[in-house]
Amino acid sequence: MAGARRKVGSRGPRLRIAALVLAVTGLLGSAAVAPAAAGAGGRHHPPVASDDFAAGGDLTMLNWVEDSGGEFSDANGTRRDPVGLLADNGFDLARLRVYTGTGPDHPRIGYPDSYLPEGYQDEEDMLKAARRVGTHGMDIQLTLHYSDYWSNGAIQDIPKDWRDATNLPNAKAVDELEKDVHDYTARVMRRLKSQGTTPAYVSLGNEMQGGLLFPYGRTDSAEGWSNLARFLTAGYQAVKEVSPSTKVILHLDDAGNMDKYEWFFSTAEANHIPYDVIGSSYYPFWTRKDIQTVKAFFDDLHRRFGKKIMVMETGFNWNPVTHDGVEGQLSDNGPVSYPETPQGQHDYLVDLFAALKSVEDHAVLGVLYWDPVMIPAPGVGWEVGEPNVVSNAALFDFNGRALPGLRAYRTA
Repeated sequence: MAGARRKVGSRGPRLRIAALVLAVTGLLGSAAVAPAAAGAGGRHHPPVASDDFAAGGDLTMLNWVEDSGGEFSDANGTRRDPVGLLADNGFDLARLRVYTGTGPDHPRIGYPDSYLPEGYQDEEDMLKAARRVGTHGMDIQLTLHYSDYWSNGAIQDIPKDWRDATNLPNAKAVDELEKDVHDYTARVMRRLKSQGTTPAYVSLGNEMQGGLLFPYGRTDSAEGWSNLARFLTAGYQAVKEVSPSTKVILHLDDAGNMDKYEWFFSTAEANHIPYDVIGSSYYPFWTRKDIQTVKAFFDDLHRRFGKKIMVMETGFNWNPVTHDGVEGQLSDNGPVSYPETPQGQHDYLVDLFAALKSVEDHAVLGVLYWDPVMIPAPGVGWEVGEPNVVSNAALFDFNGRALPGLRAYRTA
């Protein structure tokens, strides 16, 4: 998800674009971890499970939460370093997202007042987080948004620093953006490698079923697909130039929608787009699919394309409302039988992990939670001036105390 998508002004960037997302979705419908480097210091906290299934979550928000006063403790209330606590419970894969720019000088096109605080979720912040999770033995899944802010199927804005290309004739613009993708990707990879935190996985874009770098790389035309193939090939080659063993992910939303995945990945094949892993977001609320239905979907997806799969996002409410007493980004937990309680969250995760591990040919490499650490902290929200809409779906309660859901990772 990497952002909410419903009510304007209250539950994240997706909330402002619900109609647009639905329109794009309708349009699109028609038409074992092998890290290059485990991280600085090696694996200090081996996962509790003995197999190669990776279980972790998105830790991109953690620096901002902690710098804003957020504190974490174990289930007994003892103050703990959250990364160490996560690792001790079986977290072994950290998703880190990065934007090409943050702060008021890099606003999103269309939402001129929408931005993150300066210095968070940019390159330096990501490198700092990578060093930290590497020290605790976690592998890294890096997501490159190729945008200054949130991106998904309907929003893929060209970064401000790359927008000079839009003044060029179309063919030259695509040439320039292709070079930008390659050079930026290679630089980020080199910086990660140089500090001993080469990512095991790199996602080229976030929920990029609509394409990248709009309007040039949109997936609603043959020309757009041709351009997208160039952008993704450039990103893929840049990753492999620095770390041949790093696996490249193409990440879509809406797990369970075989029409969408068949359309996207068959068209990617036709355009000779290289990639290693299919990434998929699965939320019972957004997809309206239960665990067994999505398990069967992953079986079919692997049979069809022969690729391994990473569940890039999942989430589940442990409380019906946020710390502010309002509905969060998930109105409910979808067509599953678990209650919106701490124990319900735990049971959902235990059953999800078991189902994903049972996909045939061990096709699902792992699962990442959204957002495990976004507890209440003054001023922290999905953007500057907006509320925290996932505090009731984190793996810690409103006071930062570990919930039973964290223990579920010991079963993964």
